[in-house]
Amino acid sequence: MLEPKLKRVVRERFTEPTPIQEEVIPEILEGRNTLIISETGSGKTESALLPVFNRMERIEHKPIAVLYITPLKSLNRDLWNRIMWWAKKLEFDVSVRHGDTTQYERSMQVENPPEMMISTPETLQAILVGKRMREHLKNVKMVVVDEVHELVGSKRGVQLSVALERLRELAQNPRMQVVGLSATVGSPERVAAFLTGGRECKTVNTVRVKELKLGVECPVPGRGDAVRAKEMYVSPGIAARLGRMVDIMKERNSVLAFSNTRGFAEVLSSRLKAFDPELKLDAHHSSLSKQARIETENAFRDGKLKAIVCTSSLELGIDIGSIDYIIQYSSPRQASKLLQRVGRSGHSLSRKSVGSIIASDPDDCFEASVIARQALEGKVEPTKVYGPALDVLCHQIVGMAMEEYNVPFEKVCRVIRRSYPFRHVTKERMMDMCDFLQRLRYVWINDTEGEMTLKRSRKVFDYYFRNMSTIPDVRNYAVIDIISKKPVGFLDQEFVALHARPGVKFICKGRPWRMLEVQERKITAEPAQGVEGAIPSWEGELMPVPYDVAQGVGRLREELAGRQDVSKYPIDKDVRKALEGNIGKQGKWGAVPTCKEVVIEHGEKAGKDYMEQPLPYVIIHSCFGSLINDTLGRALSILIMNRMGSIGLKADPYRITFKFPYGLEGCLRDVEGALEELDPERMKEILELSMPNTELFRWKFVQVAKRFGIISRDADLSKAYLKKIIEVYEGTPVWEETMNEIWQEKLDLEGAKKALRQLKEGGLRITKREGLSPMGEYGLSSRHEVMAEARPEREIFEAFKERLLETRMNLVCTNCGFSIKHTVKDLPKEIQCHSCKARMMAPIKDYERDKELALKAKIKGTRKLTEEEEKMVNALLSAASMVVASGPVAVKVFAGRGVGPSTAARILARMSEGDELLKDILEAERTFARTKQYWG
Repeated sequence: MLEPKLKRVVRERFTEPTPIQEEVIPEILEGRNTLIISETGSGKTESALLPVFNRMERIEHKPIAVLYITPLKSLNRDLWNRIMWWAKKLEFDVSVRHGDTTQYERSMQVENPPEMMISTPETLQAILVGKRMREHLKNVKMVVVDEVHELVGSKRGVQLSVALERLRELAQNPRMQVVGLSATVGSPERVAAFLTGGRECKTVNTVRVKELKLGVECPVPGRGDAVRAKEMYVSPGIAARLGRMVDIMKERNSVLAFSNTRGFAEVLSSRLKAFDPELKLDAHHSSLSKQARIETENAFRDGKLKAIVCTSSLELGIDIGSIDYIIQYSSPRQASKLLQRVGRSGHSLSRKSVGSIIASDPDDCFEASVIARQALEGKVEPTKVYGPALDVLCHQIVGMAMEEYNVPFEKVCRVIRRSYPFRHVTKERMMDMCDFLQRLRYVWINDTEGEMTLKRSRKVFDYYFRNMSTIPDVRNYAVIDIISKKPVGFLDQEFVALHARPGVKFICKGRPWRMLEVQERKITAEPAQGVEGAIPSWEGELMPVPYDVAQGVGRLREELAGRQDVSKYPIDKDVRKALEGNIGKQGKWGAVPTCKEVVIEHGEKAGKDYMEQPLPYVIIHSCFGSLINDTLGRALSILIMNRMGSIGLKADPYRITFKFPYGLEGCLRDVEGALEELDPERMKEILELSMPNTELFRWKFVQVAKRFGIISRDADLSKAYLKKIIEVYEGTPVWEETMNEIWQEKLDLEGAKKALRQLKEGGLRITKREGLSPMGEYGLSSRHEVMAEARPEREIFEAFKERLLETRMNLVCTNCGFSIKHTVKDLPKEIQCHSCKARMMAPIKDYERDKELALKAKIKGTRKLTEEEEKMVNALLSAASMVVASGPVAVKVFAGRGVGPSTAARILARMSEGDELLKDILEAERTFARTKQYWG
């Protein structure tokens, strides 16, 4: 079926077609829109490319004839190398265009356009409005969209769907052929409709062709693991899991170990390196630089690395050579993710894909077991296509106004409504958006002879090009250890927006910390003594666990409680024993929550940390998944707070937890009352009324407002100023889209309403128990791995001691103003002025320049001091008196952060020496950090 020249080149590359190629190539050659669904290594890329090359051989086209769109720049790079082989053999031009393409390369593409261009969705937005590039794009006959499953569920997909319609309009080619490449998806018909705007599309799905071998493991720690655990400051269980991973990596030639988040990938790779320094491995994730990722990929391909610890950055089909085993550390949370990742091993149809999930805690073991079974049976979650997004809609309207000077409103409606996400948007709604854009002064609405047109303003260029990306701009906050004064990691802006306040415990770089002070771009924290309730810094990156997976966990619990056969789950004996033990303990307590039974328990629990007091909890055990439990929990908490004031809420896929500030009596009654009062049909109204007061709404509002162009991309707003902006834009499309984004990404309203009806109508059994169950106790702890426990107090003290002794102090004479600098460890035994021999020397830290200047101005009488400066000088005179009385010991005390004369006097009065003195200074620093927020 292929052209003679192409046949000859194909024979150089392949001996025979794969099943996907046999089925797909004829369909594409016939000119049909086609969605190709197959796993990595099945040959799906060539199944799309060969018909493209054939068309270029058969018919002479003007450039640019083919547009190849990929979601990641790394895929651009990989495809470039792959397609260049064919381009040289078949003598056609191909080039890559994305955000990093140089200006010279862009100008060359305009002057000498290629026959095939590889691009990203965002870059397509840019070239669609370029005057000369538009002329080349008129020639596009085929569009290939790679990894389409990565786009359909996000605003990037919404943006691309409209861009394809704008391209179709530009080319004046309603039959422009679109081919989509996708990994496993749960709703092929929705993805096909998204891809083609609802036009006819042939779907070819061969996912079940490749053989898959999967297992779930949970290694039981032995004596050796206990020894390693002490050496590495981790639990024996973690040491056993790390050891199992190292064993797999040594047994195999090349291994990818997947983590669910970037932060945890860093922690996991560092712990594996510490476990076995000889093991050649590296980390790979999207937060690393492009150069670092390329170096890791090349080293792995060349056999210099045995393994890579990665995230979804290597989930897609980037060519990194042969992979013979996949490790998934902890539950992948979705069956489609597991299939996509394990499919990377055995990168050909003739080889089996092999992998295992290394599970940890009880929830993780249950969840991993269910997901592994679903993956083997080919059951994947329904694919959700992102709905109409108002910020994207406004951006696309402006884009069309830039393409055509006086663009008819009817044309804008026609083109945008052809795209799948906007198919139901009315003309009235479109006009509302145009009115809003006119208020923002991006477009002007003209009514000429009865025809409505849109005319762009001068402001649109900056707005359009600065907002081509729908991916949120996220800044990082440095976490500073108060003990060592050194950065220990970073928290992203979303985490800070949702959780940052003094006293909150969080996990960063595998350790638990407590926030002490939140400043601009910086958070001061101290090592925490326990992990109960600590929030992992990567929490925002975690994918939600779907309803079907959570229900599967409930079903497995029911089967184990009823002693049914569970051999259909691919679990080893250790996992089975762990699951049976967990259900056994829960059964002895009194009730096991399942897919048919919701358990409500209440009781008190004290944290292990010295700052935490015993508090009452009510826990609803409900196997509804992440989004439904979060939606239900938020709605119930609003009603409870209306009754009794502030409460704490924590939701995970299997439980909703309420923490009450005082008194166990009445807590259960309040939760039951809220459940009874909550009406499924009023749930949306209740949430919409309360949501604008949440940090989640404020965080989302900022991102949406930036995409509308009303807040600069570089803005870093105070909460007070942001509150004013939100008030100004209440009821506008910015406000609406913020709520829309929360409904689509963070909550599941319809699922929550259905679950609530089941609870009210008796579709689910409700069992109530007093006291906390084993599953309840576990829910109050943190559901994540802590790769390094809180540092031993001795280690903390040594870090503090080293920092304090290296602190530079400026000793200023209160008589003549002469000053001299010393580090604390090098202080002389006798402290006196080198100039006038006076002994009243004021200790001033290196960074306290304002205090030194005030003191010298007082001594020399050069100016009148302010009231604040007078206070500073008086404090320095008090400090100098203590130096006279106690010598170098007093200087050492004043080197502590936040130690003033009154605190120093208390420490010196104890007459401590050596390490005891240093411990007193450390405790003073901790007190200062904890209480500073309350000072006037």
